[in-house]
Formats: sequence, structure tokens, C-alpha cells
Amino acid sequence: MYKNLKTNPKKLQIYASKIIPGTSQLFGKKPELYLPGGRWPTYYTKAKGVSVWGIDKKRYIDFTMVGIGTSVLGYSDPDINKIAIKTVKSSPMNTLNPPEDVELAEMLIKLHPWAESVRYCRTGGESMSIAIRLARAHTNKDKVLFCGYHGWHDWYLSANLKSKLSLNSHLLPGLEPLGVPKGLRNSVLPFKFNDFDDLKKNVKKKAKYCAAIVIEPCREKLPSKKYLKELKKIAKQNNCVLIFDEITSAWRTSTSGIHMDIGVYPDIAVFGKTIANGFAMGAIIGKKKIMQNATKTFISSAFWTEKMGPSCALAFIKKHKKLNLGKILIKKGKKIKNIWHRAAKNAGLGITIQGIDPLASFKLHIKDWRTGITYFIQEMLKKKILASDRCYANYMHSNNLIKKYEQACFEIFTKIAKLEESNKLSKNLDGPPKQMDFKRLTN
Repeated sequence: MYKNLKTNPKKLQIYASKIIPGTSQLFGKKPELYLPGGRWPTYYTKAKGVSVWGIDKKRYIDFTMVGIGTSVLGYSDPDINKIAIKTVKSSPMNTLNPPEDVELAEMLIKLHPWAESVRYCRTGGESMSIAIRLARAHTNKDKVLFCGYHGWHDWYLSANLKSKLSLNSHLLPGLEPLGVPKGLRNSVLPFKFNDFDDLKKNVKKKAKYCAAIVIEPCREKLPSKKYLKELKKIAKQNNCVLIFDEITSAWRTSTSGIHMDIGVYPDIAVFGKTIANGFAMGAIIGKKKIMQNATKTFISSAFWTEKMGPSCALAFIKKHKKLNLGKILIKKGKKIKNIWHRAAKNAGLGITIQGIDPLASFKLHIKDWRTGITYFIQEMLKKKILASDRCYANYMHSNNLIKKYEQACFEIFTKIAKLEESNKLSKNLDGPPKQMDFKRLTN
């Protein structure tokens, strides 16, 4: 069947949904999050820079998250690819360990002088699970205080085991805790982002029972330095491990974690996504006394020892530093935010723009935003642009491509305003509206 459908995006997607539950292995790549009904390209044959070719050979320019935030240098970066090819030829996996493990550990510690030890895995979710295991092993406590999004594993999704009668009461709508042991109920406790009142009323009271305090130091916005310092103080007073989840935020504003820019240092920091520019890699760095628990508990996997991840991570970090890529991404992100603002003003629409410059999103002030963003994605796709309500700035977003994106935004925002005024927006959808993302627990 596949051979007959491999050049037909719509039919292949429909077929895939029948034999692969959920169609995609990653929630963020589900076609329903963009355009349901087989309208989203879904599958690719190749990618270069920010160009993506679908299986029907159509070329698209990627102004979404560019690999779900994994490839800030763009797809198939020549310098990273050179190292990847060299690694393949030398055998990425065998009985011995790659020496790149040592070089990368040394580099990560140099970039984060507060850290003393490093462990590796190959995904962000794995990284977070390892960090939680280490914290629990170190403190001999079980509960975890958390804020933000931290992956799919049981320890995190158990936050949605709120009701004793049903598993349908969600702290994070869209993330069903089906299959998560009910015995984990109340093992992870949420707190609010950058909220001093919640810090006093909630975090301070519960910290003494917790192994770790976990937070994304940045997502939609930066917290105050004072807030993070207070969080660190509470963690220290209560023998909690302070964990910063830098899986999304790191490498966006500087060649390090964003906590280094803020100037507040955790006990453990966790990295993933773009650390190897599209190659599978995760890293956990931290204080030696905590990290040494990795030799006491069982944390082990065959493919955490392959060579591709650390080799590409080394190449990425070196190039990132050489380019001073953080400054470039900030500059490009500001341009994109400015486009949204001006396009909305030109169309007579209100707009809310969130996120730090390299990790930005927008929402137009219209009656039905679900319909509005679906129309935006639909019309952008007609212009061969992959787009959504967010855009992660990329090194390969050239001035010419940004100009093309700008023209498209101005045109489509104006159309949205006119259709909204005449109550015809929903009638101009070519199919059903998109499925909305789950809400992250950060407020």
C-alpha cells in the first residue's frame, strides 16, 4: 500500500492514521494541530536551510518552529552534516564509548562553571526523567514541585491525576493521564510562574516534602531575577534539588542556558532539542554530589552511548559560539514580532504577542481564534509557507524570506479582518478547524 501512496500526501496521511496511532510519534507534529483532513503536507523528502520538500516534491518555507525547535542553524547545516557523515563512516555505535563524551562534558562545564558533572541521553523527555530520578535519589524524597512543560513521562503526567473518581480532570488540557499509575496522584505539585504570592502560600509550605523544584526559566517570558533567587533560597532551605528545564530555552539568546544570562544557577540544568541541531541528543549537568547518584541508581541505555549525538553537539556549540548566534536569533525574532504588530495594526486588529524574541507567538483579537489561526495556516500554505501562531527565529531566515513572510502576513491579516467583520471567516475554511495545543501549566 505504501508504495502506491508515497507521493500522495493526503492519502498517505489517511493511511498512516490507520496503522500508526496518532499518525505522528510527536504531539507537536500531529497534522491536526495545523490543518486537519489531509490538508497539511505532513511528510517530507528532504530539507535544507528553512526549505522543506514534501513527498509531492512541493517546496515550502518553514516559518513555524523549524523542526519543533531543534534546528536553529537550519536544516542540514553543512558543518554539522560534515561531522555526521564522518561519524557514520567511523561507526556511530560499537562496544566502546566515544571520546566525544568527555570533550562535550568538558565544554558544557566550561560554559556553565557552576556545574561539575554531566550525563547524556538522547531526548529532552529522557533528560527530565533522569534529572527527577537523581533528585529523588539524592534527597530520599518523592514529591516534586513543578512549573511549566516537562515532557510525557509518568512522573510529569501524573499531575493530571487530580480527581479520585476520574482521570478526566486535567491540569493540562489535552494530556490524558491514561496508563499513568493512580498511585502517583499528588506526587507532583504545580506552582505558578513568576508569582511571589504563590511562592509564599504554596511553594514554601510544600518544599520540605519535595525532592525537587522544577521550572522552565523561560518560555513565554523571563521571570524576575529576584523570583529565581527566592526559588533557589527555598530549595536550599528545604533540601530540594533546583532543576532548570532548558530544553526549549537554551541556545536561543547565547551560547549557554538562558539561566546564565539571568545570573541564577540551579543544582541541575537539562538540555535537549537544538543542542545538536537536529540530531538526537540530551544532556543533564549539575552539582557533583547530586550527579554522582547516577552511579548508585540504575540509569542506563544502549543508545545513550552512540557517537552521533555528542559529535554533532560539539560541532553545533563551536559554530554557535563562533557566530555569536544568540544575537542573530534575537535580531531576527524582533523582526518577526514587528511584522505581526504592524500587520495587525494595518488590518485594524488587536494582537497579543508573547515570548522572548527567538521564541515568539501571537494571537489576534477576534471572536473565534481557533477559526482565525486555521485560516492563517491555510492561506500561508497556499503561498508555500509553513506557518502557525508561533515562529522560532532561525539563522537561515534570510532578509528576503522574512520579507516574503511579511508580505503574506499583511495580506492574510487584512483578509481575516474583512471576513471577521462580515462573519464569513468560518465559511472560508477549506476544511475543519485545527486542533488546539494543550495548555502549559505556567500561570
